This record gives sequence, C-alpha cells and structure tokens, in this order.
Amino acid sequence: MTHQTPPIPLTPPSGAHSPTEAADDYSSIGYRPDAAIRWGLPQFAIGIGLFVAILIVVNTLALFVPRAAQSPLLFAAVLAGYGALFLPAFFAARSRGTGSLARDFGLRFRPVDLATGLGVGIAAKIVGVIIAIPLVGLTGGVPTSNVPVQSDLVWIVLNTVVATTLVAPLVEELFFRGLLLRAIRNGVLRGRASHPRTAPPSAARARGALLASILISSVAFMAMHLYQAPDLTTLLVLGTSTLVLGLANAALATRTGRLGPGIVAHMVFNGVALLGFFATSR
Repeated sequence: MTHQTPPIPLTPPSGAHSPTEAADDYSSIGYRPDAAIRWGLPQFAIGIGLFVAILIVVNTLALFVPRAAQSPLLFAAVLAGYGALFLPAFFAARSRGTGSLARDFGLRFRPVDLATGLGVGIAAKIVGVIIAIPLVGLTGGVPTSNVPVQSDLVWIVLNTVVATTLVAPLVEELFFRGLLLRAIRNGVLRGRASHPRTAPPSAARARGALLASILISSVAFMAMHLYQAPDLTTLLVLGTSTLVLGLANAALATRTGRLGPGIVAHMVFNGVALLGFFATSR
C-alpha cells in the first residue's frame, strides 16, 4: 500500500513572510538590500564633511559680523548645515538608489507613528535625565542648554522653534536613521564591492548587521552633537541624551522599517528640551 505525500503549500501561512517579502522588508531579520541601491558610507561621509565645513565657515564669519547680523547668520547656518545632510541622501536615492526616499530610507508615516513617537520621545527624555543625574554629580558642574539664545521674536521662532522641533528631527532622522543606519546594515550584508556576497547571509551575520547598524549610527548621531557643549558637564549630559535618543530611534527604524515614529519621537524629545529652556530662562 502506497502513501501519498501531501502537497507543499506554495504560500506562507497567514502573517508569515515569504523569502521575497522578507528580502524587501527592512524590519525583517531576513532583509536583503535591493540590488538597485548602490549608495552607502561614501554618501554619509560627504554629508558630514559638508556639515563640518559649514560649521567652520559660519563660526569664522561670526567673529567678524556685527551683533545684529548674528541671528540671520545662524539661520543661514541652519539652512546650509541641514541642507548639507539632506542633499547627499536625496541625490543618493536619485542617482544610486531607487529614486524614492520612502523605499531607500523608509521615509514613511502612519497614524500610529504619532502615538509611538510621543511615547518614545518622552521615555527617551526621562531615561536620559535619569542617567545624566549621577554624571552631573560627578563633575560638580551645571549643564548649559545648547538652544541658541535669541532676543527677537522672529529669530526665536526660526532659529529656535522651527530649527529645533521641525527641521532637525526630519533631516537628522533621514540622514542617521535612513542613510547611515541602512548603509551599515547593507554593507555588512553585501560585503565589499570587490568581493560581494551572493549567497544569503547566515543568521549570525544578519543579526550582526542589524546590531552594528543600530550601535554605530547611534554613536555617530551622538558625536555630531558634541560640538555644542562648552564644558565637560554639558558634554556628558548632551552626549548621554543624544545617545539614548539615537538608540531608541534606531531601534524604531529597524523594528518598523519607517522613519515616521522616530521623527515624531525626535520632535517630542527636542520640544520637551525647548520647553525646559523657555521655562528656566525667564
């Protein structure tokens, strides 16, 4: 008597990812970079290089321009500096990617991102404060705010509110949790350009790529903000808070495959800091 082998289903169970779906889904451990995506760390290096060059130029000009021109100069620096971070990502997608910021970097939003971002932003601020308290005690100093002091209402709105709560969260998330986070993971999964990997990565490599992308992008995000600290106490507080936010948002971008939750969290995080600045500066 013979036994028939039951047919193997051609579709995955409900809720599961097929190999093709997993390869396209950044939130899946089975993610593989799209063959059309050829950008990576060089585009990140271009953005950082331009950003640093603009900082040097602006700080040099600030030594010579009159006091009345300081606020307009700062606004010009905001536009130029964040433009230096946005444009490499934009042109990377256009010339070395799929042409879509949503597909290349996960620049997507969903209604649930508002609630998720609100919760994560507040939680990251609380955790940062808790960690910073003993560090401040060790130094014996008082941290200062990195929010620029403005006297005119127009410049308060532009250089403080708009730049801090709108421009910075959008551009920094695109650059660090879009471009850099994915460039690191893609690079580990792909291998070197001269010796690309064609076989699917092992489970260990896939986990290592994910972890390395979260840690390295978060440290880079923290390091980019440290120039704003005028003393050791502020350096420790600013470094701790930005590292906590970076880790939280990198995890969000990896878990959801979208930048929407992290952008909202970043806005909330900066907004809370801004409210604290205004409350204590009266």
